[in-house]
Amino acid sequence: MTAFMSTVTGKIDAKGRVSVPSVFRAAAVAQGFNGIYLYPSFTESAIEGGGQLLMDNVNQMVGQLDPYSEERDALATALFADSHQLNFDGDGRISLPTALLDHAGIDKSLTFVGLGAKFQIWEPEVFAAHRSKARELAKEHRGMLRSLAGGPLPDKTGGG
Repeated sequence: MTAFMSTVTGKIDAKGRVSVPSVFRAAAVAQGFNGIYLYPSFTESAIEGGGQLLMDNVNQMVGQLDPYSEERDALATALFADSHQLNFDGDGRISLPTALLDHAGIDKSLTFVGLGAKFQIWEPEVFAAHRSKARELAKEHRGMLRSLAGGPLPDKTGGG
């Protein structure tokens, strides 16, 4: 699977277009779509997005819920009604919808943040604060990686 990796800050041009970082474009194109899917984050003042694999996974998860349940309708509405399918132009740019920019508080600059199977787009200063909190939380929970790996991780420091 091609992962969305890296953190890249860029600007929004006078016409409201954003250049999607080349590493993000390459990951999306490798998944079979010359563009990206975006939606407002449920939990953060950020935009979430990904390629075709993310959208396929979202479809599959929603499809497993009871088709007549209130939960399914709520999730489907949140995930699909506010989602946007955006194709890259010849220069690798997209035009971000105003509703998404407003949700994330983005005005002139933005930061793309790779999260593996998906990515987020943040207002740069808001992301800096979020990143700091995320690093502290990751540090507190670093032992989870060992349990997921099925045993101790190799010590690359030579300290045992």
